[in-house]
Amino acid sequence: MNQVLTTPPPVGAPRPWKFPDATTTRTSVGTPVHVFDRPGQYVATVRVTIAMPLIAEPRELEGVATIMSRTLDEGTELHSANEFAAALERHGAAYGVDVSSDALHVEISVPVSHLAPAVQLLAEAITRPAFNQADVGRHVTIRLGEINQERANAGYRAREAFAAHLFDPSTRRSRPTAGTPDTIRPLTNVAVADFYHKNIGPERAEILFAGDATGVDVAAIIDEAFGSWSSEAAPTVETPEPIYLPGNRVVLVDRPGSVQSQLLIGCAGPDRRDPAWGAAAVANHVVGGTITSRVDTVLREEKGYTYGTRTSFAAPRKGGTFSLGGAVRTEVTGAAIGDALRILREARDGLTEQEVQEAKDSLIRTAPLRYEQADSVAQQVGSNIANGVPIDFADTYLTTIAATTAEAATEAYRRYVGTDGLLVVVVGEAKDVRPQLEGLDLGDLIELS
Repeated sequence: MNQVLTTPPPVGAPRPWKFPDATTTRTSVGTPVHVFDRPGQYVATVRVTIAMPLIAEPRELEGVATIMSRTLDEGTELHSANEFAAALERHGAAYGVDVSSDALHVEISVPVSHLAPAVQLLAEAITRPAFNQADVGRHVTIRLGEINQERANAGYRAREAFAAHLFDPSTRRSRPTAGTPDTIRPLTNVAVADFYHKNIGPERAEILFAGDATGVDVAAIIDEAFGSWSSEAAPTVETPEPIYLPGNRVVLVDRPGSVQSQLLIGCAGPDRRDPAWGAAAVANHVVGGTITSRVDTVLREEKGYTYGTRTSFAAPRKGGTFSLGGAVRTEVTGAAIGDALRILREARDGLTEQEVQEAKDSLIRTAPLRYEQADSVAQQVGSNIANGVPIDFADTYLTTIAATTAEAATEAYRRYVGTDGLLVVVVGEAKDVRPQLEGLDLGDLIELS
């Protein structure tokens, strides 16, 4: 049988898309509730975002927020830890918690048919934790073990050194979010409970629902669970602007036995308050945001130094960073850094219209997929709240990207990358890497063990 070959139909223009709309109400005690009705999404996510800047942690007890977050569900006033876990399992619910530099996020994902009892459990964990001595002590021990594991990981060591040498020591972000052994070890259930009472309350919170709300009074269910929440929490303390350390510098972290060098190169960047945030995202996509970017084309495809590198502009509520990260073979560490620096600096000379258009198409046309699931909607909105931008910030962001020209993307990139120098962090076999770092013209070499 002969096949008839035909010309495929032309690909049509993508349909207009916008971030899902919310219906906003408040609980009886005034906590905002944002409901994102997503028909067909029968596994819903309820996420509670609570303003909790890490500067609220006592300096000598940094990491207390992390231990507090991990013990919210480790026994409550109504259920033991085992009973609470069993209740989650009965309702097919998945519980999660995360601490960022600006907020605590606690969420539950559950079939909509079990929404009411699951939200009651979520509220119980957040509003009525027990902080038993044994449970807090166990999580302190777990965290101390995690730190040992993290410090054996080259990527973690690079991020730790990057933060410590990009930010002034007075800036909280210069130190690990989840604390150090010296600040974790002294933590007790009394200290954890004290931090909770001072920092967690309904006036600091916003509650998000994303999922199929057909026939479900989501606002009433959430109010039933959270409507009587009370606390002694003080008003949120605003995070100060971070202090960056400018200038070119190299930090070499010795990791004996490494056959690769973990690289992290970067500098200060914008945050979401900057009108150039969208243009910066476009520039990043061109320079190092994908496998077809300028950096990967050279370091991966042409030179074969690495399996892949990526760049990113990232930001919490205040003050962003730009970074290029990846692992390269030890013997080509110096050459890879030299090429990476050259590419980053040459990008300041200008991005092409074609590059920028391709980046815009990728960022805009993949948005519907990024926010297809209910949990991704809730997580994005929680991030927006923590970062102090409107809950529909994704629409503003995409509109800005669509309007970005090559000149605007270049200017956004040029404003930050290389303007005040670049920090280069290398984690690897120091005796093999050190000679390769000579001649990079990046100032004095700082060595760490």
